[in-house]
Amino acid sequence: MPGRKRFGGIFSGDSATFVLIFGVGFLFTAFFRTDAWHRVLFGPSPVDYPAVLGLVTLCCAVGWRSLLRRGFVWTEPAELTWLDFARVDRRRVVASRLAGGLTGFVIVVAYLAGLMLAVGGSSLDLWRAALALVVSSAVLVFATARRTALRVDTAGPVLLAVLGIVIAGADLGPIAVQYAGGGILLCAVALSFGGEPVTRAGRAILLDGWNARVLRSVAVTFLDPMMMLPEATASGRWSLGRPTPLRLAVAGIAGRSRYAGMLLLVALAVAVGHVAVPTLPGSVLVGLGGYVALTPFGAGLGVLWRNPGRRRWLGSTDSELVVAHGVVLTVVAVVWSALLAAALAALGTSVDALSWVTVALAVLSVLRTVTRKPVDYSSAGFVDTPAGPLPANLARQLFRGPDLLVLGIAALALLG
Repeated sequence: MPGRKRFGGIFSGDSATFVLIFGVGFLFTAFFRTDAWHRVLFGPSPVDYPAVLGLVTLCCAVGWRSLLRRGFVWTEPAELTWLDFARVDRRRVVASRLAGGLTGFVIVVAYLAGLMLAVGGSSLDLWRAALALVVSSAVLVFATARRTALRVDTAGPVLLAVLGIVIAGADLGPIAVQYAGGGILLCAVALSFGGEPVTRAGRAILLDGWNARVLRSVAVTFLDPMMMLPEATASGRWSLGRPTPLRLAVAGIAGRSRYAGMLLLVALAVAVGHVAVPTLPGSVLVGLGGYVALTPFGAGLGVLWRNPGRRRWLGSTDSELVVAHGVVLTVVAVVWSALLAAALAALGTSVDALSWVTVALAVLSVLRTVTRKPVDYSSAGFVDTPAGPLPANLARQLFRGPDLLVLGIAALALLG
């Protein structure tokens, strides 16, 4: 596009180039310090290579799900109007963003797979197996993300994650994993038909994507991630009658049932990560996994908290709303815990009792996160640090919620 920096300006010689050079250099120094990283990732335990390959498959599933959101389908309104009267195919603009997202997916997953295999001192067959998983998953992601929403969008990443559990739980060898990669390629071929290419998206879809991108950019710029809480969708008929907090909480969870697949995906990722990286404490994995999985289901309370007028219209006190949403969120947490326990049992492992306490901490942390007040920019509270001035007051507001989870995990680590 005229007037726009190519490749995001990373080759401009400015700060972006500086970050790129030193970032890439730092990441690749790990391959020259494999002994140190072996102690960090695996400790004295032997490397469970099937679990490592299963973790690579889980990473592919997570990346697939992120690209299926098709956040690359957008165009600025002014640019869109300009493209209508210029000899520039706007389909190429969307296709280039898809290529960029797919390239990032391949780089991240390939780096994680390469690092863990290099640190573990794996054989050539294991490298081939990891390569088969990454390449076949990349083809699958491209075949599905390049088209409009398909029925497989919800179940596909979950099935790929289940394959990761099978690889880790059944101790599949590298040859069997290569055949699994071939099966993924066959699925990619089968799913490459159907739907319309996203590059042919109309103006309405492109502008909706632009609006969503602006919302994300504003939320990140102004340190207010609560702006990105997912809205509820229509979930059938709900006769609320007199609005009660409990019914409202149930309706909010039902309106966000599209995140049910993420519950299973996160549970499988935590289970495989517990086996593949034995040095990570179970309380850390379970706590962080629970927080990530439950946060979308706490969005109903967050939407109410950002709009005092809605709370006044309901006629319920703030404590009643928090308790009602907390009860429903606890039920979701129990379901997630059951999924995690089943995944751990399938892998023949478990976590200690204190790790399960972090699920309750995750529920409280989500409630604390979504009930934060609107960000107050009147007093940033800058504090001098070695890295420069830090807006301590803004940071305190930003980390409200996760701070409780971190402190709780640290306390449990001391007790353990």
